[in-house]
Amino acid sequence: MSFRERAHLRTRLRQVNMEYSALVRERSREGRLVRMTALKIQRLTIMSLLFSGEHRVAVAHRQMSPVAILPRLP
Repeated sequence: MSFRERAHLRTRLRQVNMEYSALVRERSREGRLVRMTALKIQRLTIMSLLFSGEHRVAVAHRQMSPVAILPRLP
């Protein structure tokens, strides 16, 4: 994933989080729960796109590098 794609996803995730937070504070809006559910799904989708690539890279790095499996020092 390119830097530009990652930046776009992070921006979109921020927008989704801001809209969700606004809905949490605004209790009187009709259809609020439906929109909140849709935002939760969008958030999970964006996060899986952002972090699935990082997870694959981290797993590949651990498989190639014996230093990566050593415990961290305090």
